[in-house]
Amino acid sequence: MDQIPAAMDRHLDVIQCRKDGGILLGASGLTGRYWLGSLWYYANPDVAPDVEKCTAGVQLEAGFKEAVWLDDTKVLVGLDTGGIALWELVDNFHTFVHLSGAVEHDDLVTSVGVVCGGKRAVSSGADRCVKVWDLENMHSTNTYKAHSDVVECVSCHATEPALFLSCSADGRVFLWDMRKSRPVTELDTAPLQHSPKQVTWQPQSHNFAVGGECGQVVVKDTRKAVGATLSFSCHSRSVTKLSFCPENPRLLASASEDSTAVVVSIDKESGRQIFRDTSHTDFVTGLSWHGNDNLFSCGWDSKVKNHCVSKSEQTSEDCVVVQMETDSIDKENVKKKIAKISLVCNGNGAELEST
Repeated sequence: MDQIPAAMDRHLDVIQCRKDGGILLGASGLTGRYWLGSLWYYANPDVAPDVEKCTAGVQLEAGFKEAVWLDDTKVLVGLDTGGIALWELVDNFHTFVHLSGAVEHDDLVTSVGVVCGGKRAVSSGADRCVKVWDLENMHSTNTYKAHSDVVECVSCHATEPALFLSCSADGRVFLWDMRKSRPVTELDTAPLQHSPKQVTWQPQSHNFAVGGECGQVVVKDTRKAVGATLSFSCHSRSVTKLSFCPENPRLLASASEDSTAVVVSIDKESGRQIFRDTSHTDFVTGLSWHGNDNLFSCGWDSKVKNHCVSKSEQTSEDCVVVQMETDSIDKENVKKKIAKISLVCNGNGAELEST
């Protein structure tokens, strides 16, 4: 317990749930005298981020933007130094122990993802590189410079170890297949109108979601001309995090610099916003699901929120009623078509209704 820092760094960037309900928090001190970061574990998420009630905590050598569970006790961290580090929780989750680390990016690490199986990982950096890592020996096995600007995010497929996604400030989203001699394929992200900031796979499908710098979220199939393309104007500022619910893959959560967290429900042909939280007072930067209904969020306001999505679904007051002149057309056909459409208007979760 002696290693626990005296204070929590103000800017919470990472929140990751364990199956037993505990949460991992990652924080950085971006405005202090030293640019440091810290890892925290809370067996009881209701007391986070109270320093006095944490189960374990440790100060890191630098700030960081991303950390993910490698397994039930190990955590992989991507650091602002350009390195990645592997930490383990021991002593019944009361002590963080540093296992290994390496610095190979020439700039800060923007994102890390664990390949299914837990023996490899993928990282992206502000140095425009994507790296594939052998975690058992802690060194990179492949380095790719396919992007021409900062690589914002990577996302590994849940069941296919050869597949992952990347997105960049160069405006492109790539599908990577490590089984091929030329592993990269550019994906069509239309109708995304601005540079992508976040990308993630939808579990149990070929779909991916991409979030843009102006708050738009697009969901589409990685296969060309297959499946419906859905677009949501969820936020008014840049998307900072996307997360599909592992136990209920139709639910997609997004966080933004506009201080909101949103959940949309997606089916094969349409989608609608079912939840919107505005209780944060600064950038919302971290999202994590626990079960099929609970969503945790954290942000630069130093707050951790636990949202029960089903109890907060949008009411009829959030709907926009659209007046339509239908004297000269078949009203019943119009109503049937409109019933299949759900739109998000100005980020307020509005649904389209006919009158």
